[in-house]
Amino acid sequence: MSALEEKVVIHKVRRSKGSVLWLSWADLRHEWILTLCLITAITAVLSPLFILFGLKYGLITIYTHYMTQNPVNREMRPLSSRSYDKAWFEEIRQRPEVAFIIPNTRQLSATIIAHVKDKEKKEELELIPTAEGDPLILENGMQVPYSGECVLTQYAAEALEAKIGDTLIATASRIVKGKYEYGSVELRVAGILPLRASVRKLMYVQLHILEAVERFKDGQAVPELGWSGDIPKAYPQYDGLVVITPQGLEEVQKRELLIGTGFTKFEELNNDTLLSKTGFQVFPEMGIYFLSTASKSVGEDSIKNVKRKLSGKKAFVFPYVSPIMARLVDSSQKEMASLNLYALSVDPKKVEEIGISPVPPWGESQTSTQEILKIMLPPDLFPGEENLFLKVIKEDKFLMFPVSVVSERSPINGMAFIPTGLAGILRLYQSRDLHYDENHKEFVLARRGYASFRMYARTIYDVDGLRQFFEKQSLPVQSAAEEIRKVIELTTYLDLIFWLIATVGISGTVASLIASLYASVERKKRELGVLRLIGLSGAALFRFPIYQGILLGIGGFLLAITLFGIFSMLINSLFKPHVERLLGFSLSTLNVQQNLCQIPILYILGAWIGTLLIAGCAAMTAAFRVNQIEPAEALRDE
Repeated sequence: MSALEEKVVIHKVRRSKGSVLWLSWADLRHEWILTLCLITAITAVLSPLFILFGLKYGLITIYTHYMTQNPVNREMRPLSSRSYDKAWFEEIRQRPEVAFIIPNTRQLSATIIAHVKDKEKKEELELIPTAEGDPLILENGMQVPYSGECVLTQYAAEALEAKIGDTLIATASRIVKGKYEYGSVELRVAGILPLRASVRKLMYVQLHILEAVERFKDGQAVPELGWSGDIPKAYPQYDGLVVITPQGLEEVQKRELLIGTGFTKFEELNNDTLLSKTGFQVFPEMGIYFLSTASKSVGEDSIKNVKRKLSGKKAFVFPYVSPIMARLVDSSQKEMASLNLYALSVDPKKVEEIGISPVPPWGESQTSTQEILKIMLPPDLFPGEENLFLKVIKEDKFLMFPVSVVSERSPINGMAFIPTGLAGILRLYQSRDLHYDENHKEFVLARRGYASFRMYARTIYDVDGLRQFFEKQSLPVQSAAEEIRKVIELTTYLDLIFWLIATVGISGTVASLIASLYASVERKKRELGVLRLIGLSGAALFRFPIYQGILLGIGGFLLAITLFGIFSMLINSLFKPHVERLLGFSLSTLNVQQNLCQIPILYILGAWIGTLLIAGCAAMTAAFRVNQIEPAEALRDE
């Protein structure tokens, strides 16, 4: 700095509040080569950091969003088959981390042959159940199919040469007595899922379509679709068995009745206990025994086993069902009486042999359901109505069916007798749902449960928790928990790597700035002493290197962010098609930012402020050195 320049500087210093800042800028301009080197050094550190952060934010955000938003990654399926009842589904559906769950049938029963109407090309597809709220359908831009509609995966549509709006013929087949039987249903294609939904040939339909196909393949009829077959008739179940013998049984014979028969408990009754338990009596001299189990009911096989063991002993057996509460109602379900139903069917030929009383008129054997829909009412009940029904209530459901009243009456008020076969079916209703089919005049079994399910967690972060929950229930599930864990760990590790590199780079920059600014102060001790000598205070001169550090930081930041903009454009234009090909979908379909390398504006502002703070702090050492320069040092140099 020349003497004239110094005078000009001194003149301006005394008259301008921003004189120190101006002096700092003028000094940097004067030593522009050294200034450019320092700005380049800062840029060399910031540019790679910006690009690294831009890739981390862009690519990882896209992949995390892909993992989060693709419902396939939240899907969970059981690896083993077992029966899941409706109560189980309701319990799981209430869990907050479960977004969607729907029952599924056996996989082997969920295959059909499909073809487009008026086209010959056929393809075997797997049926998948869907319902309102299905994330896989909705989050891929499709509408959940209504009854009579379906949604295909892309590969299934390609194999069938089908498009939206086409009508498909879906055909289920079975082999009955060596002959093939077929059941077909028409389904309109309501949507075609993109490739990211599945790479399998699948058809998504309402659950009742899968239930119909499963019933048909099991040999049952599906009246709603016009498919013929059998009806799953209800079968009787009993709580025990009353054995009447002309003579008492020996101990060995008693124990034999519990071996291989399904019964586990043996009681010896008298006529009074028999009357209170069953509602009927026999001759007092008869041997009366009662077989039962601890908790389970027994079927016809157990009755036959006991009969076989009693063969030749002139014994009489009466299947026992605990009294059942029922209501006698008319066709409008108006209650006419509340009854205790007792089971009793007896062969008229046995009446005189054992002296049984009362004696219902329907005999011991009934071959059809219509023959068991009878009731012997209490002596004080005369409904005077022809169309009568029995209504048995179970929790929030009920079973109602027609009955015909016989002319005979029960000897005790409130006690009604029904055939043993009917009582056995009502006993089955206590443990399994069934209904009375008016068309076939039969008691028909309702579906007990489902072999599988489709479930989606609410977020990818809920998948592993649900997996652990099911494994505690000894229910292994298939999920993307491992892939999700890898992505989460990868994000964490990338964060650590980024901050490690940033720490090293920033530390080097700070060291470089400290050294450069400190050396600059040492070189300018005389000029700085002169400034002190002409009246510039130490506090004002303290800001000199700090301003220089900040100006260098601004220059380095602007150059670095410019280079980042250029390179991020190159990265986005060159690599975006390759990333889309690897992920299997276009980034334009995402709801988040779509660039591989990008930094949000708030982050850029944060980096700007951080750079200035770091540069200012790095200049503090030089600033303290400036504060130690005495005016006398300038006089000595003069």
